[in-house]
Amino acid sequence: MAASKPVMTTTTAGDCRHVPETHHFEVVPAGYIEGDVGIGQLRRAIPSHCFRPSTVRSMWFFLRDILFMVTPLAATIYLERRIDNRLAKLILRAGVYPFVVGIPATGFWVLGHEAGHGSFSQNRIVGDLFGFIAHSFLLSPFFSWRSTHARHHVYANHLSKDHNYVPPQKHEYAELFQGKVDIHEATEDAPVVLLLRVILQQVIGWPWYLLTNITAAPQAVVRPSKGWWSNSHFDPWGSLFRADEFWSIVASDVGLMGMGYMIYRAAGLYGWWAVTWGYFLPLMWVNHYIGGWPGTDIQNSTVVMLTFSPESWTFLRGALSTVDRDPGFLLRHLMHHIVDLHVVHHLFPRIPHYHAQEATDAIRPLLGKYYRQDSGPWYGALYSNFRDCQWVEPNPTATEKGRVPKVRLFICRRLLADPILPLSSRLILLVLSQRHLKDDETTQGDEAGIFWYRPGRMPRPAMIMRS
Repeated sequence: MAASKPVMTTTTAGDCRHVPETHHFEVVPAGYIEGDVGIGQLRRAIPSHCFRPSTVRSMWFFLRDILFMVTPLAATIYLERRIDNRLAKLILRAGVYPFVVGIPATGFWVLGHEAGHGSFSQNRIVGDLFGFIAHSFLLSPFFSWRSTHARHHVYANHLSKDHNYVPPQKHEYAELFQGKVDIHEATEDAPVVLLLRVILQQVIGWPWYLLTNITAAPQAVVRPSKGWWSNSHFDPWGSLFRADEFWSIVASDVGLMGMGYMIYRAAGLYGWWAVTWGYFLPLMWVNHYIGGWPGTDIQNSTVVMLTFSPESWTFLRGALSTVDRDPGFLLRHLMHHIVDLHVVHHLFPRIPHYHAQEATDAIRPLLGKYYRQDSGPWYGALYSNFRDCQWVEPNPTATEKGRVPKVRLFICRRLLADPILPLSSRLILLVLSQRHLKDDETTQGDEAGIFWYRPGRMPRPAMIMRS
């Protein structure tokens, strides 16, 4: 393919700052990888058609996922009527069926996630409609989560503004133990304790996050918080949303109430046990996949991944501190590549999943050593994350620092002498250059403000968002 040959282009003034392709259109520092390779060069290396979603193609996946959820239900109803053994019936309904349906149901949720990014359809109304249907069906507040998830994409791995799995720094971690444990001498928890905490997080982590925004950084909110409920995805007056998002948050709540009413009516017709095994148990598998795998835990947090201070963070640093994991052929396709093509999704979230492989192949030559991929087992990564990623601290001797994208704002200074640039643009670049030159002197340049994960004992489960 022509796309396999990256096209090197010249640096432009716009490459110094970046507006991520999200719901909020916030301007952030872009950053660079090597030389003149920035976000603009990466985008231009990707074929233009990769950024154009097809409504027809997205609808095909939407209907396919519904078929993959309905077929096992019909098969289970057919089989359980022909099974006399009560234990076998229980295993079929409470074990086999929820596990099988949980996978395409997660794919259905991922399509709603794509709709929130604008990669389901070029028509925003169509995308919002189908995203709203998919997420409401799975008890996720579509517009509410779209808003906070967009900020996660804007500020991925930003210690002060990210919304997902923001780790405590050394002093914050020590405070969690109230002086009872020396964090440098503390050993890891027993394997059974780790396993129980993993299970707890996978069962209730996702709904608890929606209720409290528990894993977000303290400064991730856009309005002052009035209490733990104010940090909820269900509060249209809360701290997570701008005033102009009020009615979209209300719409999300109405969607959930409508689904709740449908569940209540179904229970009246078929009984609560039928609704439990037919809907809630598969939903728990969806919560597991969202909270642990594509939900960014093992995509954004590993022992070699990084977080950054506000002064050293750039969009490319945050987006490239993610990893692609291969879950195998079946799950790659049923979960619409949210796990195995996660890096390009963080860079360009408006690329639909069916173009993500082509886009990844196009930018990998440019990313080089900054592209991360892990073919290890999923559950092993989940377990090791709980064990090895408890807190963060700077570590200038870390062996992985050579794979950290550079701030590289001095590249923009070369543009100051470019007579083609308007005077106003050169003045803006001069201010940025001088400001970051001062930052370089006080933080020792590109290696400062980088935080690395450290192992340790797990503190008591947090109940509310850190303040």
